[in-house]
Amino acid sequence: MAGRNAASRDPGHLRTILIAREHARADAWLRKDRQALEALLAPGFVEINSLGRFGKEELLDRLFPSLTLHGFTMEEPVIRELPDNTAVISYRCHEALTVDGRKTEGTFNVTATYTLNNNQYRLALWQISPAT
Repeated sequence: MAGRNAASRDPGHLRTILIAREHARADAWLRKDRQALEALLAPGFVEINSLGRFGKEELLDRLFPSLTLHGFTMEEPVIRELPDNTAVISYRCHEALTVDGRKTEGTFNVTATYTLNNNQYRLALWQISPAT
């Protein structure tokens, strides 16, 4: 298929990239590093979580200052490659966080969609919901 990148020819490499990107996202939240988080996000980024739906600027300006991530673990990541330089990683995670002074901890299902932009995967959609 024309336009496929090196990661798509090596599924193990793509898996390594996406897992590293998700850990980098969590690390940016843990360290409260807005610049690091912003660098991971695609221009049209959207996050959907129990607090609502957030575009990139709203996430960075409104949610980021009020949310503190205390812990993050990832389990059972599954990678799917889609057409048009898009890849999805789905996994279960355990998160501990505080939002506006309210502590929350639990196990969640995450689906993260990445798009390849200038030879780098950027996060386009991140969705988290309670695990059942």
